[in-house]
Amino acid sequence: MAKLFKCGCKFEVRDDHIVYDPNIETLPLNCEHTWDMISAGNTKGIFQLESQLGRSKAEQVKPRSIEELSDLIAIIRPGCMEAIVDGKSLTQHYIDRKHGIDPVEYFHDALKPILSSTYGILVYQEQALLIARDVAGFNLQEADILRKAIGKKNVSLMADLRQQFIQKASDKGTVTKEQAKEIFSWIEKSQRYSFNKSHSVSYAYNSYLTAYTKAHFPHEFFTSYLKNSIGKPDAYLEIEELINNARLMNIDVQPPNIKKMNKYFTLINGKLPTFGITEIKGVGGSVYDKMMLCLEKNKIDLKTCDWDMFLIGFGPCIKVDAFEALILSGALDCFKVSRSKMNHELKMFRELSKREIPWLQSYKQNHIDHNLTQCIQAMIDENDWSDRKRPIFRRDRVEVVASIVDSLKNPGYELVDLPGWKARKEEHYLGVALTCARVDEYDTSRANCTCKEYVDGFNSQKGIRIAAQIDYIREWKIKKGNSKGQKMAFITASDGTCSLDNITMFSDEWTKYQKDLTEGQIVLLIGNRDIKRGSFIIKSISKIKNLV
Repeated sequence: MAKLFKCGCKFEVRDDHIVYDPNIETLPLNCEHTWDMISAGNTKGIFQLESQLGRSKAEQVKPRSIEELSDLIAIIRPGCMEAIVDGKSLTQHYIDRKHGIDPVEYFHDALKPILSSTYGILVYQEQALLIARDVAGFNLQEADILRKAIGKKNVSLMADLRQQFIQKASDKGTVTKEQAKEIFSWIEKSQRYSFNKSHSVSYAYNSYLTAYTKAHFPHEFFTSYLKNSIGKPDAYLEIEELINNARLMNIDVQPPNIKKMNKYFTLINGKLPTFGITEIKGVGGSVYDKMMLCLEKNKIDLKTCDWDMFLIGFGPCIKVDAFEALILSGALDCFKVSRSKMNHELKMFRELSKREIPWLQSYKQNHIDHNLTQCIQAMIDENDWSDRKRPIFRRDRVEVVASIVDSLKNPGYELVDLPGWKARKEEHYLGVALTCARVDEYDTSRANCTCKEYVDGFNSQKGIRIAAQIDYIREWKIKKGNSKGQKMAFITASDGTCSLDNITMFSDEWTKYQKDLTEGQIVLLIGNRDIKRGSFIIKSISKIKNLV
């Protein structure tokens, strides 16, 4: 039995599981689906290309082979990005030449066989060695000395090699002395940015491998990457970016679920990457171990127990802040009780004494249908002052316990979960809001598009209107053109469907709206799509009403 993908890739299925051998030597390197994904800039999690720069340049370069992918990895290194020739970087020269915007020109015909694959641009150290061999007649030993000088950026050695190169090139006669000087000046400049091609190609194979895996097995891919994100310096930012990328691929990452009790990110039912209990902020491995011991000790069956049984049986086992984290992250939503009600009842339950709680647990086991309020009321009703084993041992505790019952019956405020409140709590405990978004409590009736719909290609001649939260603003000083010296802005916004990180405000609009635009604000973004680059160009911004 085999699993056939639309792209033509086929995998053996054994015991209902796809057999995937990630061997780059046998992996098909011509998978259109994989190259389409890379060329679309969907490279989050892809080796060497997961940064914003990598995603942007992948979309611009649109590589379709390992060699072009190697070029992409080489030209996004700082040296190539910062090497300016004729007013633009070598990176941009490569992109413009590849797509026919600029002509591919060669200083001399002798360079064409060496530089044709990189459109006449010296990108790799190996190309410099080939030039030295073909133009100046360097032997292998001399070329290796040149390689070391380039790799170690040895200025004095390069000066010595310059004289040798010019003399040997003149003797060989392929180019003139003046041409030799010009060509070697390129090699000298290249030592600031050129990359080792053998390294770059090796990186490209690894990039393709991760991209191929993501393209064919996205659910497993995201589950694995989310699981390993916890060890990164900014783990919750990484989680947020991965989940937003998963949403773009129509994969909904699930919040933690106490009934699943998975310790780490796990793929549930083959399609649902699900948060692990220990990935909740404030609930680590030691807390998880205590939870497991408590569940076993108190014989709590998570599959059948309700909220009241869980609270009474489990409530004393871990510290209140860890229990709150379980509630506010959504891990206990399986009990079908509002988070605000669970949080309130937890606080009331924790007001009980260590002597009162065991009686309550015993009573609940024999009265499964009683809720927390009824159980505590029974404690008061059955308290017998003549019995030394009475549940409420001290008389002054009777009034306290009675006040707990009163607070459970009349909390003083409505125990409902507002979307903005839930979203903020999930952002804190999980790094990202999963079940709702802050924008959900605003009037979005004037919007005609969501962030996800925009990514999927929505367009309108009447303009695009997206109700979203401003997540990040980056101001940029324009360096050339008619607006040189003025400021513009690049914005990231989200609405719960996904995140948009390609929103642009040019100088006129930024000057007009920057005082009214802050991170965390919910607004209506009005603009249109840049057909060439796909960016959302903002024309105006409008405030929207909070419905709460």
